[in-house]
Amino acid sequence: MDRGWWWKFGIIVAVTLGTVWLLIPSYVSLVKMDPAERNNIAKLQERLPAWAPAAKYRLNLGLDLQGGIHMVMRVDTKTALQQRTERRGQQIARWVSQDQKLGEVTMDTDPERLQLSLTAKDPATMDAIEKAVLETFTDFTRVSRNGAKLVLAPDESQVTRFEQEAVDQAMLVIRNRIDKWGVAELDVRKLGTDSIQISLPGRSDPEQAKELVGTTAQLEFRMVDDTNPSFFQEMLTKTPPREGSNITVTNDEGFTQLSSPSREALLAYVEDKVPEGREVLLECVANPMKKDDCLSYRTYLVNREVPLTGESLESANANISQINEPEVNITFDAVGAREFERLTEASVGKRMAIVLDDYVHSAPRINEKIGGGSARITMGRAGAKSFDEWFQEAQTLALVLKAGALPAPVTVGEIRQVGASLGEELIKKGGLAAVVGVALVLLFMFVYYRRAGLIADLALVLNGLLILAGLAVFNATLTLPGIAGFVLTLGVAVDANVLINERIREELEHGKTARQAVDQGYDRAFWTIFDSHVTALIAGSILFATGTGPIRGFATTLIIGLLASLFTSITVTRVIMTYFVHGRNAQTVSV
Repeated sequence: MDRGWWWKFGIIVAVTLGTVWLLIPSYVSLVKMDPAERNNIAKLQERLPAWAPAAKYRLNLGLDLQGGIHMVMRVDTKTALQQRTERRGQQIARWVSQDQKLGEVTMDTDPERLQLSLTAKDPATMDAIEKAVLETFTDFTRVSRNGAKLVLAPDESQVTRFEQEAVDQAMLVIRNRIDKWGVAELDVRKLGTDSIQISLPGRSDPEQAKELVGTTAQLEFRMVDDTNPSFFQEMLTKTPPREGSNITVTNDEGFTQLSSPSREALLAYVEDKVPEGREVLLECVANPMKKDDCLSYRTYLVNREVPLTGESLESANANISQINEPEVNITFDAVGAREFERLTEASVGKRMAIVLDDYVHSAPRINEKIGGGSARITMGRAGAKSFDEWFQEAQTLALVLKAGALPAPVTVGEIRQVGASLGEELIKKGGLAAVVGVALVLLFMFVYYRRAGLIADLALVLNGLLILAGLAVFNATLTLPGIAGFVLTLGVAVDANVLINERIREELEHGKTARQAVDQGYDRAFWTIFDSHVTALIAGSILFATGTGPIRGFATTLIIGLLASLFTSITVTRVIMTYFVHGRNAQTVSV
């Protein structure tokens, strides 16, 4: 055998061993653990050997396979928009009345029409008032003017933007709250224009879920205690974490922090190790490859005292500064402005953590005393992040701030519980269907193509393992349609081997030698197989991009399976066939 064959053989062995290694967390979770503990990442991590992959790289089961709670929440964007319009009207009236050149005005609102009526005490000043208001408050447009009365309404583009942001804010709050509940396969997605669909696999208490999701978010401004920059390093040195907890020390912010991919492991480690009057809160480090997912968590030591809450916050908006840097502009009410000024005056040079539902979303440094009720949070431009990434971070921070300060009312539109027994029944029936289908395919290939069929069967088994390992690596959720996609993909893989074997038969019938038949059979079948797989990949990508829930589960399984099929049907089977024909100088091919 030539050197190229040995390289290919080594790659196949490495891929096979790596596939089995990646499936260890899935095996322990689905086979060795009690179904009630399947979603507990911390317990799964404890059960895994030290050399195994992290617990998060396991095959997740969807709501239809393990039972749980399905909810649809309605976001009352109309009420939120009415409240915002009224608050904005009060802000406009205060702004006009504080300007001595414009004079005093009174303000009335029409919530149903989303209109504001400004009436000037001195009609002669209305021209100046109208011009100043429309130039300053660009999110409002003029509806009508009748003497000393000016009627305003939100700009249509601003209304659309606010309605979209209201749903995004609600999704952010819901995800943060449920994440603390420890739901491993949480699925939160937008449904239509004003609804949110939530799937909570493995959960069985709808009332607890409603209470958890429906509570108003808690936004807090708390001071970071960085008086001892080496606090967490000293903690780690004094009390090393247990093996396998994946807790490390970082120093990206000018002071040490603990970092780990497991939220539960971090919280368990720092418990009872914090000074009196202090508390450890976590920050989610976003996963750039998967939206709304945490790549890891890191710690902040903050004061327990909460000097300022989101109740005093009036607005927060992401903008681009005059020097072309992303920033977030925030505005407090009169009470909040006084508290914020006092807090910043006493804390110049320190960091202030912006905390939503016990998660730190940002910890900017206070550079100077900030008065007037308005502040600006500048987003750093250092590091490897692009301008678009920094601006996206500014928009996310603005959403966090507004989520705590201006939550839109959320009501339960639909809630139902999928019983665990139904999920187990679906697993048994779906699994039985998959096993029977695959067994019949394996038997057919062996009987019809003999040794070549047996080689195809080996490749098919590896193909199935590769699909499951791929789903585990990407933390995908296996649903009932996903099982259908799994079986369908195995059928596509078999189809590729059928094409190859039939092509080899044709070459033998034309009088070719065994070597020539195998080499030309694979070469001439390659483009047919490649084209069919690419076509199916395009269809799967469209399903993934446009579908939701189970449809995306089907598409994910299909895409991973097609990629695995290309490898097993073209590379794996050819290496084995080449060994028998070239390596052992076979004169015939059992096909």
